[in-house]
Formats: sequence, structure tokens, C-alpha cells
Amino acid sequence: MVRVSERLLLVLVPAAALASVDLFVKANVPTASWAFHHRSDSWIALCLGLLLGTGFLSVVPSASVAVAGGVMSAGVLGNLVSARWDGNSVPNPLLFSHGGFTVAYNLADVFFLVGNLLLMTTLAIEVVRHRDRLAAARSRLPL
Repeated sequence: MVRVSERLLLVLVPAAALASVDLFVKANVPTASWAFHHRSDSWIALCLGLLLGTGFLSVVPSASVAVAGGVMSAGVLGNLVSARWDGNSVPNPLLFSHGGFTVAYNLADVFFLVGNLLLMTTLAIEVVRHRDRLAAARSRLPL
């Protein structure tokens, strides 16, 4: 079984590595002036809280939950660092266009969405896998 400290590394390593890739792309791919999204101080506080909360995922006895949390954290960290670097504006150098419709995004956005989907999936799998423990704990609750 993987220990909590090892699972914490499974959160931190993917977060740092993928956030670095995102920041490299943001630094090297030009961004149109309209493709910067301003972020508030409240958004920054929410990101910090989310990063702190994701660290607590290492308590869940699942390596896959920890890695999924790391991928999601990469998105939060990449956008948080770039926002602070650019005066609370996040650059979105990647464009997807279809017809007259254009979406500007960055790799951190992709990491957050994919990580969130992975995290919800892995947590659901863990709940189903250990449903007997949940039923036993539930039976001890006062009604």
C-alpha cells in the first residue's frame, strides 16, 4: 500500500511538471491582446484554497486519486502563476476556431478540466470499491 507521503508526491510531481509545461507554452507562444483573461484577488484566494484542499487528497488511500488531483492542480497552479506574473491576467495563447466562433485557452485550462474529470471518476471508483466500509460507517451514525 502506498503511504500518505508517497501519495502527496503523486499529487505534487504531476502538478509541478504539467504546470511547467503550461508556463513554458505561455512564455513562448504569442497571445493576442484580447486573449488575456483578468482574474480578481478573490479568484487568487480560491485557487490557493483549491491547491491546499487538493493536498488533502493524499489521505485517500488511492494512487490514482492522487495523480488525478495532481493533474487538476497543474491547471490551477499554471493559471495562478501566470496570472500573478502578468498582473492578474491569464494569457490564452491557444485558439480553437470553427466558423465564426473562436475559443482562446491554455494548457492549464485543459489540465484542470481533464484532471477534474479524472478526479471525479477515480473518487467514484473508490467509493464503489469500498462501499462496504461506507455502509458499516453509516450504520454507526445516530439517526
